[in-house]
Amino acid sequence: MAGSTPLQQWRQAGRWPECLDRIWSQLEQRHGRSCGTREMITLVRVGSVAGWGRLVAAVEEALRLGVTDAAAVLHILYMPDPEQRRRYALDLADELAQFERPMPVMDDYDLLLTGTTGGIQ
Repeated sequence: MAGSTPLQQWRQAGRWPECLDRIWSQLEQRHGRSCGTREMITLVRVGSVAGWGRLVAAVEEALRLGVTDAAAVLHILYMPDPEQRRRYALDLADELAQFERPMPVMDDYDLLLTGTTGGIQ
């Protein structure tokens, strides 16, 4: 997707804002290049159905809140508008915290693959 002709054309036409590259980069950092790109493709597909402007606004809101997950962006996309959130006193940042998870540390499992226990009996 990164080097695709349609993406280059969108960038040249100004239809691919910088916020999409930022979220894509963060998705790749969080999930790895392949999975991060798949997450971005999910967002682009949803944007083509739900509306490109709405997707861009949801991505900008996610970046402003510091969330870096496609599920969080989709949650923002389908949430009521900001006035409705204020009316119902929804605190979006707290609500989105449920989507953030630390990445697991797999170092100890690597020891099992090498056959060494590193002093563990």
